[in-house]
Amino acid sequence: MTVSDTPAVEAQGLSKTFGQVTALREVSLTVGRGEIVVLLGLSGSGKTTLLRHLNALETTTTGRLHVLGEDIAGLRGRDLRRLRSRIGMVFQQFHLVGRLTVLENVLTGSLAGLRGPRLGIASYPREHRRRALTQLDRVGLLDKSYQRADTLSGGQQQRVAIARALMQEPEILLADEPVASLDPESSDQVMALLRDIAAERQLTVICSLHQVEVALAWGQRIVGMRSGGIVLDTPAAELTREAAMRIYGRMTATLAEAK
Repeated sequence: MTVSDTPAVEAQGLSKTFGQVTALREVSLTVGRGEIVVLLGLSGSGKTTLLRHLNALETTTTGRLHVLGEDIAGLRGRDLRRLRSRIGMVFQQFHLVGRLTVLENVLTGSLAGLRGPRLGIASYPREHRRRALTQLDRVGLLDKSYQRADTLSGGQQQRVAIARALMQEPEILLADEPVASLDPESSDQVMALLRDIAAERQLTVICSLHQVEVALAWGQRIVGMRSGGIVLDTPAAELTREAAMRIYGRMTATLAEAK
């Protein structure tokens, strides 16, 4: 099997407990290279915990997990850092440093490949600065490069966060509720940008969402999660809104009765 044939993600019987709480329950999931997968479900359904496992920020309680052909459980030190450098992450709350310029925030995405601390734009190699400007151009914010990050709108800040993640030149991009705090127009822009970049770079994207309409409009494949387990896994084109709403189980029924 060649590298390109190896799944981006392969989980078998993955479970995670925190004390008496079961956050993941026997999750088995394979994601191919270049796929765009949406994890859909309510808050607390296990989406974020699963994403944190894929980036080796959590360790499994039971089960097996391979990411980019690597057995996560067997990685330590330099090998673990090397794998993480191949996985980009976009968060709901952006995690930008507001007092820094947009360009310097994007440059921090390349720190894993540099030695020693960096202070100021000029402390980064010229090639890194060039690449950062290229990423900002790609997300439509080249003209904001030297503006403080905290002066941007929420949608613009999320695009900066995407540019920062792309500085790693990742093979997988994980996005944890990337539009939860954005207005509908900004949400559409951010999701369209992620979709276009994924297609351009043959990038595997795994994104957690709780908005059914956004998931159906954007994802190629929908993986529904409830109570830590997978309850649905199907191409988005074959899924109706009504079928997708069943992911939410009793919550949907309760809402319907209230009406």
